[in-house]
Amino acid sequence: MSIYARRRTIRFSGKQVTISAALKGGMLGAHKKHTFHVSRIKSISNIPPKTFGKGKLSFTLEGASTDAVANPASGGDKLDMNSFVYGGGDTKRIAKLVVDIKKAMGK
Repeated sequence: MSIYARRRTIRFSGKQVTISAALKGGMLGAHKKHTFHVSRIKSISNIPPKTFGKGKLSFTLEGASTDAVANPASGGDKLDMNSFVYGGGDTKRIAKLVVDIKKAMGK
């Protein structure tokens, strides 16, 4: 499963989660990726979007950096690589993603 929103992509392969963010730089831009196994996830926090706001999916990981992305592409968010911001159209897909990740975690 793969979801794209606000210059970020989140992918779940069944055992690993990959969050990638578009960065400024280069002729075609660049991407920063953070891949982690579900066994490293301590907790998942999902704040659903409000009427005119965005939702936020966050992972708490063992030993992961919480530094914000320094140079996101235009329209991107200055978040750490453990977070994913999404709009109301992706609410059901994110809810299904959270359920699938929790199943893989064994919770």
